[in-house]
Amino acid sequence: MNVKDAILDASVELLKDKGIAALTQPQVARAAGIKQSHLTYYFPTRADLLLGVAEHSIGVTMAQVGARLRDRPEPATIASVIAELMIGGIPPRLIIGLIVAADAEPGIRESLTRFIKTVRERMRDVLASAGLPADADALLLFHATIVGLAVMHQARLSPESAREVKDGVAAILRLLAPPTPIAEKS
Repeated sequence: MNVKDAILDASVELLKDKGIAALTQPQVARAAGIKQSHLTYYFPTRADLLLGVAEHSIGVTMAQVGARLRDRPEPATIASVIAELMIGGIPPRLIIGLIVAADAEPGIRESLTRFIKTVRERMRDVLASAGLPADADALLLFHATIVGLAVMHQARLSPESAREVKDGVAAILRLLAPPTPIAEKS
Protein backbone atom coordinates (compact mmCIF):
# COMPACT_ATOMS: atom_id res chain seq x y z
CA MET A 1 0.00 0.00 0.00
CA ASN A 2 1.34 3.42 -0.87
CA VAL A 3 1.38 6.41 1.49
CA LYS A 4 -1.59 8.14 -0.13
CA ASP A 5 -3.75 5.01 0.17
CA ALA A 6 -2.67 4.58 3.81
CA ILE A 7 -3.73 8.16 4.50
CA LEU A 8 -7.10 7.69 2.81
CA ASP A 9 -7.79 4.36 4.53
CA ALA A 10 -6.84 5.77 7.95
CA SER A 11 -9.08 8.78 7.29
CA VAL A 12 -12.07 6.60 6.47
CA GLU A 13 -11.54 4.56 9.63
CA LEU A 14 -11.26 7.70 11.76
CA LEU A 15 -14.40 9.06 10.16
CA LYS A 16 -16.30 5.85 10.92
CA ASP A 17 -15.05 5.68 14.51
CA LYS A 18 -14.93 9.32 15.59
CA GLY A 19 -16.74 11.45 13.00
CA ILE A 20 -15.67 14.38 10.84
CA ALA A 21 -14.01 16.27 13.71
CA ALA A 22 -11.35 13.53 13.88
CA LEU A 23 -10.16 14.27 10.36
CA THR A 24 -7.35 16.58 11.34
CA GLN A 25 -3.93 16.27 9.79
CA PRO A 26 -2.20 15.28 13.05
CA GLN A 27 -4.78 12.60 13.89
CA VAL A 28 -4.82 11.17 10.37
CA ALA A 29 -1.01 11.09 10.19
CA ARG A 30 -0.88 9.28 13.53
CA ALA A 31 -3.56 6.78 12.44
CA ALA A 32 -1.77 6.16 9.13
CA GLY A 33 1.55 5.68 10.91
CA ILE A 34 3.31 8.44 9.00
CA LYS A 35 4.84 11.83 9.69
CA GLN A 36 2.53 14.79 9.28
CA SER A 37 4.90 16.19 6.64
CA HIS A 38 4.16 13.13 4.48
CA LEU A 39 0.45 13.75 4.84
CA THR A 40 0.76 17.41 3.91
CA TYR A 41 2.74 16.43 0.81
CA TYR A 42 -0.39 14.70 -0.52
CA PHE A 43 -2.99 16.86 1.20
CA PRO A 44 -1.62 20.35 1.99
CA THR A 45 -4.79 21.51 3.78
CA ARG A 46 -7.61 19.91 5.74
CA ALA A 47 -9.93 20.81 2.88
CA ASP A 48 -7.68 18.89 0.46
CA LEU A 49 -7.79 15.95 2.85
CA LEU A 50 -11.59 16.07 3.10
CA LEU A 51 -11.93 16.24 -0.69
CA GLY A 52 -9.46 13.41 -1.13
CA VAL A 53 -11.33 11.24 1.35
CA ALA A 54 -14.67 12.10 -0.29
CA GLU A 55 -13.39 11.20 -3.76
CA HIS A 56 -11.78 8.01 -2.44
CA SER A 57 -14.90 7.05 -0.50
CA ILE A 58 -17.24 7.66 -3.44
CA GLY A 59 -14.87 5.78 -5.75
CA VAL A 60 -14.86 2.76 -3.44
CA THR A 61 -18.60 3.08 -2.92
CA MET A 62 -19.40 3.21 -6.62
CA ALA A 63 -17.07 0.27 -7.29
CA GLN A 64 -19.00 -1.74 -4.68
CA VAL A 65 -22.29 -0.70 -6.23
CA GLY A 66 -21.01 -1.66 -9.68
CA ALA A 67 -19.79 -5.06 -8.49
CA ARG A 68 -23.11 -5.88 -6.86
CA LEU A 69 -25.06 -4.65 -9.88
CA ARG A 70 -23.06 -6.84 -12.26
CA ASP A 71 -24.61 -9.81 -10.50
CA ARG A 72 -28.11 -8.34 -10.18
CA PRO A 73 -28.64 -5.13 -12.21
CA GLU A 74 -32.07 -4.24 -10.93
CA PRO A 75 -33.69 -1.47 -8.91
CA ALA A 76 -34.06 -3.61 -5.77
CA THR A 77 -30.30 -4.18 -5.70
CA ILE A 78 -29.61 -0.48 -6.24
CA ALA A 79 -32.03 0.39 -3.42
CA SER A 80 -30.38 -2.05 -1.04
CA VAL A 81 -26.82 -0.97 -1.80
CA ILE A 82 -27.52 2.78 -1.76
CA ALA A 83 -29.51 2.51 1.50
CA GLU A 84 -26.65 0.59 3.17
CA LEU A 85 -24.18 3.27 2.11
CA MET A 86 -26.33 6.18 3.23
CA ILE A 87 -27.08 4.53 6.58
CA GLY A 88 -23.38 3.70 7.06
CA GLY A 89 -22.71 7.41 6.97
CA ILE A 90 -19.35 7.85 5.26
CA PRO A 91 -20.47 9.73 2.11
CA PRO A 92 -23.05 11.94 3.91
CA ARG A 93 -20.68 12.84 6.75
CA LEU A 94 -17.96 13.81 4.30
CA ILE A 95 -20.25 15.99 2.24
CA ILE A 96 -21.60 17.72 5.34
CA GLY A 97 -18.03 18.32 6.51
CA LEU A 98 -17.05 19.73 3.13
CA ILE A 99 -20.02 22.07 3.04
CA VAL A 100 -19.11 23.41 6.49
CA ALA A 101 -15.45 23.73 5.46
CA ALA A 102 -16.50 25.67 2.34
CA ASP A 103 -17.81 28.45 4.54
CA ALA A 104 -14.26 29.07 5.75
CA GLU A 105 -12.57 28.21 2.45
CA PRO A 106 -14.74 29.25 -0.52
CA GLY A 107 -12.39 27.52 -2.98
CA ILE A 108 -13.79 24.22 -1.74
CA ARG A 109 -17.05 25.00 -3.54
CA GLU A 110 -15.32 24.67 -6.92
CA SER A 111 -14.03 21.25 -5.92
CA LEU A 112 -17.45 20.28 -4.59
CA THR A 113 -19.02 21.30 -7.91
CA ARG A 114 -16.63 18.99 -9.79
CA PHE A 115 -17.19 16.27 -7.23
CA ILE A 116 -20.98 16.48 -7.56
CA LYS A 117 -20.66 16.28 -11.34
CA THR A 118 -18.56 13.13 -11.03
CA VAL A 119 -21.01 11.57 -8.57
CA ARG A 120 -23.92 12.28 -10.92
CA GLU A 121 -22.05 10.72 -13.85
CA ARG A 122 -21.54 7.58 -11.81
CA MET A 123 -25.16 7.61 -10.67
CA ARG A 124 -26.23 7.91 -14.30
CA ASP A 125 -24.31 4.72 -15.08
CA VAL A 126 -25.87 2.92 -12.11
CA LEU A 127 -29.42 3.92 -13.05
CA ALA A 128 -28.89 3.10 -16.71
CA SER A 129 -27.46 -0.34 -15.87
CA ALA A 130 -30.74 -1.16 -14.12
CA GLY A 131 -32.83 0.07 -17.05
CA LEU A 132 -33.98 3.19 -15.21
CA PRO A 133 -34.16 6.68 -16.69
CA ALA A 134 -30.82 8.45 -16.36
CA ASP A 135 -31.55 11.86 -17.88
CA ALA A 136 -30.70 15.11 -16.08
CA ASP A 137 -34.09 15.36 -14.34
CA ALA A 138 -34.01 11.75 -13.10
CA LEU A 139 -30.45 12.18 -11.83
CA LEU A 140 -31.27 15.39 -10.01
CA LEU A 141 -34.32 13.85 -8.36
CA PHE A 142 -32.47 10.65 -7.38
CA HIS A 143 -29.41 12.50 -6.08
CA ALA A 144 -31.41 15.06 -4.11
CA THR A 145 -33.58 12.35 -2.57
CA ILE A 146 -30.75 10.12 -1.37
CA VAL A 147 -28.72 13.05 -0.05
CA GLY A 148 -31.75 14.43 1.80
CA LEU A 149 -32.54 11.04 3.30
CA ALA A 150 -28.91 10.52 4.32
CA VAL A 151 -28.65 13.94 5.98
CA MET A 152 -31.90 13.42 7.88
CA HIS A 153 -30.64 10.03 9.04
CA GLN A 154 -27.30 11.50 10.18
CA ALA A 155 -29.21 14.07 12.22
CA ARG A 156 -31.17 11.39 14.08
CA LEU A 157 -29.21 8.11 13.77
CA SER A 158 -32.19 6.03 14.81
CA PRO A 159 -33.75 2.78 13.62
CA GLU A 160 -36.68 4.84 12.36
CA SER A 161 -34.45 7.13 10.28
CA ALA A 162 -32.58 4.11 8.89
CA ARG A 163 -35.92 2.60 7.85
CA GLU A 164 -36.85 5.91 6.19
CA VAL A 165 -33.63 5.76 4.15
CA LYS A 166 -34.41 2.22 2.97
CA ASP A 167 -38.04 3.03 2.20
CA GLY A 168 -37.22 6.37 0.58
CA VAL A 169 -34.53 4.98 -1.73
CA ALA A 170 -36.84 2.16 -2.80
CA ALA A 171 -39.67 4.65 -3.35
CA ILE A 172 -37.64 7.01 -5.54
CA LEU A 173 -36.49 4.10 -7.68
CA ARG A 174 -40.11 2.94 -8.08
CA LEU A 175 -41.11 6.46 -9.08
CA LEU A 176 -38.31 6.62 -11.63
CA ALA A 177 -39.12 3.24 -13.16
CA PRO A 178 -40.85 3.36 -16.51
CA PRO A 179 -44.50 2.34 -16.30
CA THR A 180 -45.17 -1.33 -16.92
CA PRO A 181 -47.46 -1.78 -19.90
CA ILE A 182 -50.86 -3.15 -19.02
CA ALA A 183 -51.54 -6.36 -20.86
CA GLU A 184 -54.45 -6.05 -23.28
CA LYS A 185 -57.52 -8.05 -22.44
CA SER A 186 -58.53 -10.50 -25.10
